[in-house]
Amino acid sequence: MIITGPFFSRRSNNANLMTKLIPYLQAQAEVRLLTLPGDEPKTLSAATPGADVPLCLCSSDDRMAFRRWTGHWRAKVLDRNGFSDYLMADALRSSSRKLLGEQPNSAVLTTMEPFSSADAAASLKGVKRKILYLLDPPACVSNGTSTPYRDRRLKKILASQDAILTTPFIRQALAEYGYGQFDSKIIPVGFPLIDNRSLLRHREDDGKIRLLFCGWLYSSIRSPKYFLDILSRLDERFVVTFMGKECEKLTEQFAIQTKAKLITLPQQPYETALQAMADADILINIGNSVPVHMPSKTLEYINTGKPFVNFYKIDDCPTLYYTKRYPLCLNLSEQDPDLDSAAEQFAEFCIRNKGKTVERAYIEAEYADCTPKYIAQKILDALGD
Repeated sequence: MIITGPFFSRRSNNANLMTKLIPYLQAQAEVRLLTLPGDEPKTLSAATPGADVPLCLCSSDDRMAFRRWTGHWRAKVLDRNGFSDYLMADALRSSSRKLLGEQPNSAVLTTMEPFSSADAAASLKGVKRKILYLLDPPACVSNGTSTPYRDRRLKKILASQDAILTTPFIRQALAEYGYGQFDSKIIPVGFPLIDNRSLLRHREDDGKIRLLFCGWLYSSIRSPKYFLDILSRLDERFVVTFMGKECEKLTEQFAIQTKAKLITLPQQPYETALQAMADADILINIGNSVPVHMPSKTLEYINTGKPFVNFYKIDDCPTLYYTKRYPLCLNLSEQDPDLDSAAEQFAEFCIRNKGKTVERAYIEAEYADCTPKYIAQKILDALGD
């Protein structure tokens, strides 16, 4: 049984990434999935065509759970944004126990975003194996702060697991922040984003250089200001598209002056975003200011084989772990005060690499630990007999 957060338009991308593993897990295991009520799709087959797996929604009318946390007997809807993760953990735990009672599971695989998913799995009884796929770092690791209660809660979760899958840089951060006693449980893997996808360009080449940022602009940790300063130095040859949550508010938040054509679009369906990547000449990656936490689209970009520019904010940015190995990536530090020189490097890179791609064989070999097949096999190996 997999326990994770809601799908798609919800804040977490972890649930969406987990669907990539399911077809490979099904080769050797029966899979069921427990998730919180969320937005569409309501069935996993709609999320992952061909993956026929029971999709169980956490009970949204568990009155005891709601009364315990809200004091309201008549609460009917479990809202991801309206209640704390303690309530979600309680509801997930209740639903998990019911499902385990109906059909015993030999193992539980869970994510830690939202935190409640792992918290619910940690206290389940009668499970032979528990595996945690730590796609995002815990808050105390990503921002270096914690409380005694959160620390105890995290250690309880990590101690309950038989195996922990996570990236090498999250593994190192866990050791640095006082969780080194769990290192022997850790299996280093990447994110399941390198799959053999064919992207066909629909747009005719009009001589322009088309740039695309695709993702969520968190104003607090993923500010685009440095890239916008570069953008102000570009000319009429460039067409720049921002696509994703908060992108439509870009011109309201920043006074953008540029000769390049600027397009801002709100969040789009996943398939629309993939087609936008196919039609773009150069992809733009804006890193986080939070250590250890990496935008998942970094590997989405690598998977396209297209050239992209990675703007990173901190010297130990985790994006560099992947981008320094990618032949068609320009890494630009946002700490560089010489914007004119950076803009010149940027424009020259775009002009020189428009139309180029990285060979598929290189991507699959160099980023093998980021393929769904590889990660699913690591999970199956951790399950043992």
